[in-house]
Amino acid sequence: MPQKEPKARFKTPLSKILTEYLKMHPMNQLDLAEYLNIGERTLRRWKNGEEVLTDAQELKRIAELLNVEPELLGVVSSVHLPLTLEQIDKALAHVWTLVANARNYEARVAGEKLVKDLRAQITKEDHELLVRLARTHHVTGYVTSLNTHTTEIHKAIAHFEQMAQIARILHEDTLLNLAFTYHGDMLRREGDTDEAITYLEAARDTTPLADVAARGNAIQLLGRAYVQRRDIDGFERALAEAERLVGEIDAEQSSTNGLYCRGTVLEEYGRSYGTLGQMQKALEYLDEAATELPPTMRWKILLMTSRAVTLVRGGEYQEGGELAIESAQLCRAHGNIRCLERIYGVQRYLERLSRDVGKISGDIREALDGPLGHWEVPTQG
Repeated sequence: MPQKEPKARFKTPLSKILTEYLKMHPMNQLDLAEYLNIGERTLRRWKNGEEVLTDAQELKRIAELLNVEPELLGVVSSVHLPLTLEQIDKALAHVWTLVANARNYEARVAGEKLVKDLRAQITKEDHELLVRLARTHHVTGYVTSLNTHTTEIHKAIAHFEQMAQIARILHEDTLLNLAFTYHGDMLRREGDTDEAITYLEAARDTTPLADVAARGNAIQLLGRAYVQRRDIDGFERALAEAERLVGEIDAEQSSTNGLYCRGTVLEEYGRSYGTLGQMQKALEYLDEAATELPPTMRWKILLMTSRAVTLVRGGEYQEGGELAIESAQLCRAHGNIRCLERIYGVQRYLERLSRDVGKISGDIREALDGPLGHWEVPTQG
């Protein structure tokens, strides 16, 4: 427990580190407190030297989250203090909360730290610890996919491969289904659509004991892959099944931690119809998705990006372009490289369109001016 120094205000190693971290990163004290999973008042007292933290495990946790050497806070880095199951569950819930709030860089650091701690702690086949390690790979792989460029997507895939390996050891269909699903979605993102569908169909067909949330999530992402392959019938069948299954899940117990729900199915419909050039239908689904998804920054960024892409591809260049700019700013601020790449796609699309329009315009001008030669160009027709 922290030992209080009620009146003294002095710079402890922790207060110096916290002060410097706030100077170097675009966040306020509340943001940092949420990232460290402590109260803002506690952070303020630590930062001002009003309270001295002496708990070695807590100091080590903070050092790793802030990416500083534990020795700077007076902790020997080689000392490993085992985590209880309750502490692990609390840490996992905290990472998912960071994801929901689009604190993607912080979530990734926290997830990788928990993976490292659990690997050091597991020395034998302990079912409960291995389940939690697999779940930690799940969230860490997911957030890595958000703030990693497509060229580095192997970093996310590595987590899903580890997750699948653990799931096989434990004979846990739900974990294996999730591992196959996200591995497949990463392959789809890389452009390997056929291999992606192989993984996603394996998630659907080879994990019969997976819970309904995992199965519905796999089918939803399979529908996304079918769109990429332009299998429209397959897409609509998959999304219809995903929409049916979502009514059977318990949102509080979902193995997908909110990544599969009615709102995500509606967003998938909207995004996909936008890709297929059906703008009005896409926007209607995106509007409905906005009423179903929680009002968190994660979903705000996703919906805004999907809407921007849909509008631009539907010919609404002014509105879509303005939304794309706002989306890009949010993506950069919150470390969502995945959605940012979609905005880059909008930019490339507009550049190609501009070149094509410019060429057509030039050809028309040449046709108008060239054949007439010295003739006077008519002003009316």
